[in-house]
Amino acid sequence: MIDLTQFVLAGKATFTAVSKKTGNRFTFRIRQPKENTPHFVSLMNGPDNTSSYQFMGTIFEGKNYRPGRHSKISKNALSSQAFVWLWNHRNSPDLDDKVEIKHAGKCCRCGRLLTTPLSIDDGIGPICKQITGLC
Repeated sequence: MIDLTQFVLAGKATFTAVSKKTGNRFTFRIRQPKENTPHFVSLMNGPDNTSSYQFMGTIFEGKNYRPGRHSKISKNALSSQAFVWLWNHRNSPDLDDKVEIKHAGKCCRCGRLLTTPLSIDDGIGPICKQITGLC
């Protein structure tokens, strides 16, 4: 089981969150352009899973998420509310009972394709895992 906070904040995380109650699913991409900068949260809102992403908000100092003032995605949109809920409950012990997190098959830190079974399960490659200490 990966730590959702560490996974999301690794630098190049892309994942889909699926509600076990409603079946609603949203794919999010979270990028940190440079070390010691905020993380930018985007929502996949089109058919191309490599380029159909729209800025939604920002995670500051690895803690506080704030919807973007200039985002075209309303903070009242179901996708925005879903991310806020997920971020606020990321450390909840029963998170796995409520939502399934599926990573995109790429390392959450460097973005390279994952190929070994353990790396695929963890969502991070062995070198990046050693560098970050991500479990």
